[in-house]
Amino acid sequence: MASSVLAMSALAPGGQQASFPAAGLLPTASAAPNIIANIPALHPPVFHDGAPVPQAFPPEEYRWYLSDISSHPYGIYYSVIDSFPQLREHNPELMERNIDTVSRINHEAAANPALIDRAHEDATAEDEGVLWLFTDAFGQELGGHLRDALRENRLPKTVMLFGGVTARAGGLASSTFVEKEMYNNPRPFIAYPDRIQRYEVPGVETYPNSKSFPSGHTNQATWTTTFLAAMLPELAPQLLARGSEAGYNRLVLGVHYPLDVIGGRMTGTAAAADRWNDPRMRANLEAAAQEIRSELEWRCGDTLANCVARDTPYDANAVQHYSERMSYGFDPVLPTDAPMIVPQAAPDLLINAFPELTYEQRRSVLEQTAGPAGLPLDDQGPAGSWQRLDLARAMSAHVEVLDDGSVRVMDS
Repeated sequence: MASSVLAMSALAPGGQQASFPAAGLLPTASAAPNIIANIPALHPPVFHDGAPVPQAFPPEEYRWYLSDISSHPYGIYYSVIDSFPQLREHNPELMERNIDTVSRINHEAAANPALIDRAHEDATAEDEGVLWLFTDAFGQELGGHLRDALRENRLPKTVMLFGGVTARAGGLASSTFVEKEMYNNPRPFIAYPDRIQRYEVPGVETYPNSKSFPSGHTNQATWTTTFLAAMLPELAPQLLARGSEAGYNRLVLGVHYPLDVIGGRMTGTAAAADRWNDPRMRANLEAAAQEIRSELEWRCGDTLANCVARDTPYDANAVQHYSERMSYGFDPVLPTDAPMIVPQAAPDLLINAFPELTYEQRRSVLEQTAGPAGLPLDDQGPAGSWQRLDLARAMSAHVEVLDDGSVRVMDS
């Protein structure tokens, strides 16, 4: 069950060769334990001498959270991606490239059955959750330890928050149904059936008739991996890259356009920031982080940082791949000299990566590590740009605090 990174034939955005973990060495949905996310008491843990003692959340932590409703207008995430109708109406060249890109990625995948299998596994996440599938992002050794812990039901807090379709950390973040209906964009295999190759699996609905924009699978993968990255910053780039890979895999199957995936990343990040800024939800996420950390350190026999350092990573170029998948090679459609305005809710996502920094200093880190201005879905208004946030680069940055209290990103 251990994972490793092997080169496959799929191209990354910009035409570069991408590396993906070999599908045969990865956790698969069929191998996942039977996790019922909201009733962990139905699955008593295996106890070990000297190991942390699993303890589930009390019943009151299953109740309503303030962040179950979005902080954005109308209680949804429509406004985060509301430039899409204008792009669709006034940028025909962009929309042509949108279908060209998914068609290219989809057809190139035909020569790579392992990549298609990987994409099908990620597609099961909508019903089964991504927790088990994303254990590979923890690395070869730590990923195996995490799967062992899940099999033994030793992570009840983590499972309650992240396991399955009822994952309590999701809230409104678990769905983009309303946004899809409002934007009413057909999926590529429906709008362009002659340009998309279907990779069907008998008995599995891989090609739904729901709307396309934004990608719900990418949204789910993003909020999950953004939480885990904020909780366990030692693994942040790997986790974030794994979430972005799940978005890429929607293009492999031809069920989404690149703009759908970019939009799903944006709504998922905004949703994660909403949840993270909810004090009660953050306290529970931090408790789950300690549960994972204690379990992995017990199994590994060292600090998490040291275990990560000596492990074989899921992706040796995690920051690069995350950054590439932020834009999928699109050209600017807006001014390229616009300043980066960091969304108000975003800086605290870096609080564990940079606990010594202030809110304003963390905001500056996000500003300095942001992607280029002017790309599709970039919001250059006062609310800030979720499109430009490069969390993988920000969370792995080396930061210097200057004498005047400002910060400078040295490299990332």
